[in-house]
This record gives sequence, C-alpha cells and structure tokens, in this order.
Amino acid sequence: MGFLSLVVQLSEVTVKVDDKGRIVIPSWIRRQLNIKNIVKISVKEEEIALKAIEDPLKSLESLVIKGTTDVEKEIRTLREAAERELQREA
Repeated sequence: MGFLSLVVQLSEVTVKVDDKGRIVIPSWIRRQLNIKNIVKISVKEEEIALKAIEDPLKSLESLVIKGTTDVEKEIRTLREAAERELQREA
C-alpha cells in the first residue's frame, strides 16, 4: 500500500501579539508565500495584509558593475539607497 500525503491549507490562523506589537508568522506560511525578510503591509478597513517582496538589496546587487574597485563600498551604497526607498514606501 502506498503512502498518502494530505496537505491542508488554512486560510486563517490566530497568533499572539507581544507587548511591542510584534507577531510571528508561522514557518509554514512563510514557506508557502516565499517570505524571506521583507514584507509590505497594507491596511484596508479593519484588515492588515502582508505581501512578500523581494529584498531591494538583492535586486540592486545584480547591478553592481563588474571590475569595480571597491565592491563592499558599492554594496553599502546600494543598501543605503534601498533602505531609503523602503522608508519612502512605508
């Protein structure tokens, strides 16, 4: 007899909010939605929605010119630009 795998997809889960307003997104949800380390939060009426977004630094790293003399400096500059952009979107 073969092995039967049953996947249950929940559309709602209850999590605790700590005294600093933080929540933990369960690992199975992070995996399912491919959430790494950045999410966009939107509020509509009385609901909060989270959307996984690609780390801007990862996107910008690919733009670093080959042969640059100081790669670490370029990465720091790109990281700062990405962080400023994220703050503007917030």
